[in-house]
Amino acid sequence: MTSAFSSSDAAAIERQVDQVASEEVRLESFWNSDERDQLVQWIRTNDFMKVALQFPDVLLPFSAVVANELQSASTAGIFILGDTSYGSCCVDEVAASHVGADAVIHFGHACLSRSVRLPTRYVFLRGPLDVGSVVQGVKEVLGEHEGKRLGLFYDVAYDYCVGEVAERLKEAGRNVTVGQLAKTGEQPDLLCWKLPGGASFDDAVCIFIGHDNQSFFNTANGIRAEQWFRFDPATSQLQQANPLDSRWMRRRFYYIEKCKDATSLGIVVATLTAAGYLDVVNRIQRLAKARGIRSYIISVGKINPAKLANFAEIDCFVLVGCPENDLFTSRDFFKPLVSVFECELAFNPAWTGKFPDGYSTDFADILPEGRLHKNFDEEAAKNAPADVSLVTGKIRIATTQDQVVVGNGESCTDVQLRGRNEVAQISSGDVFQGREWQGLEQNLGRDEPARIEEGRSGVPIRYENDPKEG
Repeated sequence: MTSAFSSSDAAAIERQVDQVASEEVRLESFWNSDERDQLVQWIRTNDFMKVALQFPDVLLPFSAVVANELQSASTAGIFILGDTSYGSCCVDEVAASHVGADAVIHFGHACLSRSVRLPTRYVFLRGPLDVGSVVQGVKEVLGEHEGKRLGLFYDVAYDYCVGEVAERLKEAGRNVTVGQLAKTGEQPDLLCWKLPGGASFDDAVCIFIGHDNQSFFNTANGIRAEQWFRFDPATSQLQQANPLDSRWMRRRFYYIEKCKDATSLGIVVATLTAAGYLDVVNRIQRLAKARGIRSYIISVGKINPAKLANFAEIDCFVLVGCPENDLFTSRDFFKPLVSVFECELAFNPAWTGKFPDGYSTDFADILPEGRLHKNFDEEAAKNAPADVSLVTGKIRIATTQDQVVVGNGESCTDVQLRGRNEVAQISSGDVFQGREWQGLEQNLGRDEPARIEEGRSGVPIRYENDPKEG
């Protein structure tokens, strides 16, 4: 008798699953003899002995071909990174250091986050683009803005042809300023962009060539313009775009309120190479400490809801990652996951009662010299007046930790006096050590050796040695 809640073994094995087919991306879309020769020349010029190749999952089927061609044309040792520590758009210098690599060649989409250790060369995918459709779209949609200066920005996949787009627009009588990607190690002016002459686009109409993705979101919110338009290569349509719609902003301000309500904060480190990430971690710790909120630093590699669900005692997580990381917009996490900028809005009194001019997913923007930096006054945070949570309706009060003088005259923050002469442990931890179950334990020398038994075989829905049903 077959259960109504199960299916046959054959059905489970023969079931078709959806997957990203490697045929969607061709080798020619990012690799050719010219690209190979340029990389070989780069390796020889810098006398690199070991070079790591980093591919996203969609390009891994071509990794062996690329590695073999580079190995045969150079004397350097070529290594393929099989997996990335965090996101595929970031240069994984941690994994490259495991083989002692002198440099990294990064393939595919890249966030161009400022790395601090290894020389890096980027090889972007070349997305198909009808240049004539871009020019025609500008003529039809932006006809009323004929005298306006145009700012031209783009996804990294169209870096190879943006020069041709700019030339065609100039031939059509347009005044075009092109943003340049900071891909050769220079310091960017904003996000991943080098702005010619520090150009301002406040009075310009800006166009982004690419899909409605995180790259467009970051660029449109980081660079202020009179209007933003996006040309979609898939539909060859140019349309006005505003990434900060009211529905999205309402949801983000809801999470900011949840962050204010938190009594414990998890600082999730999703990068170990982007410049300034340690400064941001220290700043978040200061923000939390001034509000009397416990903070924990967490690094779990690639982030997913299941990993963060293990920290059930934490009320809110702050993601410290590259600007292209869009995990904080996911609805799958058990607890709120906010960006560094949202944490800054929640805890820094300098933002109280003020509405930001823009939005940022780049944590460098809140550091000194950043475009959204505001000084943090710890005394003002400690003495902030009570307010009412817009989520729970309860009153929030900053509960700072009082110092207690111990016998040797030194101050200590390990304990805090509470009502009725009770004493509460508030440091050293840790709440996680008080759990009844803390994960698998080896118990070496305390457990008797187990007998070797035959394991299961088959598929999980019905193993071959399961008892047969009558």
